[in-house]
Amino acid sequence: MQFSLKFLFFFLFAILKSQNIDSLAKIPSELKETEIRIYKDRGITNSGHIFRIYKEDKIWKAELIQWFLPKEISRDEIEWIKPKLTVLKPEKSLEELFLNIKARNIGFLPKEEYFQYKKDVSRVIYDEEEKDWAFETKNAIWVLDGTGYLVKYKSGKQQNEFNYRNPESYLKHYPEIDELNYFVDILKYIRKEFNIAF
Repeated sequence: MQFSLKFLFFFLFAILKSQNIDSLAKIPSELKETEIRIYKDRGITNSGHIFRIYKEDKIWKAELIQWFLPKEISRDEIEWIKPKLTVLKPEKSLEELFLNIKARNIGFLPKEEYFQYKKDVSRVIYDEEEKDWAFETKNAIWVLDGTGYLVKYKSGKQQNEFNYRNPESYLKHYPEIDELNYFVDILKYIRKEFNIAF
């Protein structure tokens, strides 16, 4: 029960956070008919990034947006900082890159809570006090530092949304988890093909 409440909290926080970040990044909260959006959390800095690749009026576009938290001038005043937009111009066509990301299963990757069990270690033990068999689960390693990502995907009627906390750090501890491998592969592909540190 406590585990479910934690993930519900993180899920609701991610939804509210992404809508607020959309306004800081000056982009609509609704996805285009064909779009991939990957939000990279801000960690301990005052800014974060959004990678977008989408089709608008039959024209493919890709961009990296750096958004900033408002700056406190005084107790009563804040300064809104304009987001920094970088238009991405890779060597390959944007449609081909979108399809290659799609081919890496971005439309089917589950929410992290659905494969959390793969991080746990379970075993059957004999409890001497109870004189009966018991099921023991050792909780997963919790990585507190690193980078989290929220992904929003839409291609026609197919949509997907998921949030992974520190996927690259967790992959070092759990290299057998397919979902982490797929997502880290997507991140590496984007970094390579768009030549960005994301």
